[in-house]
Amino acid sequence: MHLLQAFVEAVADRLHTSADAHARAQGLVVQRLPWGVRRIGHPMVGAYAAARRERLLRGDADAIDRMFLDVQQPAGRR
Repeated sequence: MHLLQAFVEAVADRLHTSADAHARAQGLVVQRLPWGVRRIGHPMVGAYAAARRERLLRGDADAIDRMFLDVQQPAGRR
């Protein structure tokens, strides 16, 4: 099974080389996962999520945060 996985990953590396380079040039982070899968993301996502969590814990939810929060329902309707 290891040989098959290595083959699939080698093929994926050849197929995704230009897309990976383009994503890195845009400032994104490319992670290679098993079986040739790629995860592409922005390097600041973790910091943005931590800041948003802190803001929500303080109770400073902005309009977008309030839109995603659950609406309080009467006790009989849960």
